[in-house]
Amino acid sequence: MSVGRRIRQLRLKTKRTQREISEQTGLAVSYLSRLENGRITPSVRTLTKLSTALAVPVTSFFDSERVLEQGDRCPVSLSGQCILEHAFVGRGRRPNTPEPYSQKQLEILRQCNYLLHKGDKDLLMTLSTIMKSLLMLTGKGKKTEAV
Repeated sequence: MSVGRRIRQLRLKTKRTQREISEQTGLAVSYLSRLENGRITPSVRTLTKLSTALAVPVTSFFDSERVLEQGDRCPVSLSGQCILEHAFVGRGRRPNTPEPYSQKQLEILRQCNYLLHKGDKDLLMTLSTIMKSLLMLTGKGKKTEAV
C-alpha cells in the first residue's frame, strides 16, 4: 500500500475530513488530496505533521508487509543477503542467513531504505550524518566522507 493510501486509510479510520486535517496541519486540502491519491510524495516534515494530527507514529504510514516492487533494490545485510527475506521467517520459510532481525529492526531498515531511495541530496546528507553520529556513539564509527 502506498504512503498516500495509508494516510487516507488512517484519516478515515479517525473519521476526519481532509479539511479538518488541513486546519490542524496547515497543509492545503488540495495538497492532501494529491497526497492521498498518490500524485505527490510527502516530505519527512509533512509526514511528521500528519502523524501528529492523526495521533499515530510516523512509521504507521509505511506498510510493514511491503513487497519489493520492480525497480526497488533490496537492502543488503552484512552477510550479503536481502534483509527483507527475514520478514518471512515464521511463515513457513526458513531464514537464509543466521542474522535474525527483530520486527523493530526490520521496521527501521525499511524506513532507511525508503529514505535512501528518495534520492534527495539533503535527505541523504542528513541520514548520513545521523548514522555516523550513532556509530560514533557506539564507538564503531570511522571518519568518512558524507554521501
